[in-house]
Amino acid sequence: MKQRNVVRTIYLYLVTVVGIVMALTGLIGAITSVLNMYVFRLITSDSMQNELASVLGFASAVAVGVPVWLYHWGIIQETRQHGPALATAPSTVTSETIVAAAPPQPEVRRDLIRRLYIYLLSAIGLFIVMFNLISVAPGVYRAFFMSLPPITTPMKPDAAGAISLNNTYAVQSLIRNIVAVVVGAPVWLYHWHLGQREHRQLLGD
Repeated sequence: MKQRNVVRTIYLYLVTVVGIVMALTGLIGAITSVLNMYVFRLITSDSMQNELASVLGFASAVAVGVPVWLYHWGIIQETRQHGPALATAPSTVTSETIVAAAPPQPEVRRDLIRRLYIYLLSAIGLFIVMFNLISVAPGVYRAFFMSLPPITTPMKPDAAGAISLNNTYAVQSLIRNIVAVVVGAPVWLYHWHLGQREHRQLLGD
């Protein structure tokens, strides 16, 4: 029975990781594509249908990943709220005080799995922020200050006064980097503060 609880815990956290990674990937891609198409108008009319198909794919990833993450994370939080009450029940038998004070082995494993999950998600969010933040300054230079040779293409920008085709791909990459930083930062901060709070609670106990 205890082994089944550990397997269930591994399943819950594993599915939660997959769900949030899927949601993050779809969210970054969808926001980037929408900004490229409708805000900055960097997508030409001939490639608009392909871009719309990409947006639908990213949106589908968000629509699947977010409910999976929220549902399983809710189960994890509910289980954690009700679980410690049994582990902290006082023992009235003097000879069993040491045994009662020590947490059960499955509970230790569940706490370890939870810490691994929290710091893994914190690391994923931090890596997203770091790697994309590093690319922002070079992206700004390539998009607005670097002189590029003309790109041979039969298409023209849709809107008058739009950014030239020389810098279109650099601007698209820059937008994606900024969006990734904005999306990744809350994931990092939430899980990092959650891990720190639970670490302080553990030291307090």
